[in-house]
Amino acid sequence: MHTISDRKDTAPGSLVGHALFLDIDGTLLDLAPSPEAVEVPDWMVALLQRLEGRLDGALAFVSGRTIASIDELFKPLLLPAVGVHGGEIRGADGRIVVDELLSESVQSALPLLREAIASMRGVQLENKQRAIALHYRSVPERGREVLKVAEMIVAGMGGEFSVLMGKCVVEIRPRQLTKGTAIDHLMREAPFRTRTPIFAGDDCTDEDAFEVVNRLGGVSMHIGDSTSTRAKYRLKSPDQFRTWLQQVGTPDG
Repeated sequence: MHTISDRKDTAPGSLVGHALFLDIDGTLLDLAPSPEAVEVPDWMVALLQRLEGRLDGALAFVSGRTIASIDELFKPLLLPAVGVHGGEIRGADGRIVVDELLSESVQSALPLLREAIASMRGVQLENKQRAIALHYRSVPERGREVLKVAEMIVAGMGGEFSVLMGKCVVEIRPRQLTKGTAIDHLMREAPFRTRTPIFAGDDCTDEDAFEVVNRLGGVSMHIGDSTSTRAKYRLKSPDQFRTWLQQVGTPDG
């Protein structure tokens, strides 16, 4: 575990020989009151297309969002992607891998969850099919209450499921599906195989991915001011991270 005092407040200066994995909300894009309210700068899709070319296709999104939501956000760009914290994986061949059996079990929790939050004004339920998210960004004071509801539901679902806490969101998901296992999966496939991974994320939901990238000898980058993280590098804000992407994405970067 690294702290602010021993992390490097910088980032690599080149992408040569690397594969790049990008978290979206709070890393590539600023957080918004709801997932639907985020904004993609006009220049970003062109930058990502340029980065994809420089990396020979070894560029992927890694997000809690569904892959369908990612595609809608960055259209017409269609990159390899990890969605729902590893619940969905799309490789360079375009094929999306999911576990339908576990998805059915997640969906069985929906009626109880809807009933439990019916009176919790400001809490939004997002059905991601492979996971269920309870968002409370507009009512952060309800965080403990939302967590208690999620833990109660998971207790009745068996040991295959867990509660994942993020920034003003609690998710119910299959325990073994994580961003880290998904990155490990992609790193075994072309064009990621033989390259050194870089992963940038901002939340505690990214810590398992930092751990995997570190194990693979890669570059882990925390975006924000957290005092405790497994990441080896830090940039203080999404704006600083976007500046870094523009620098490494230029022809002489």
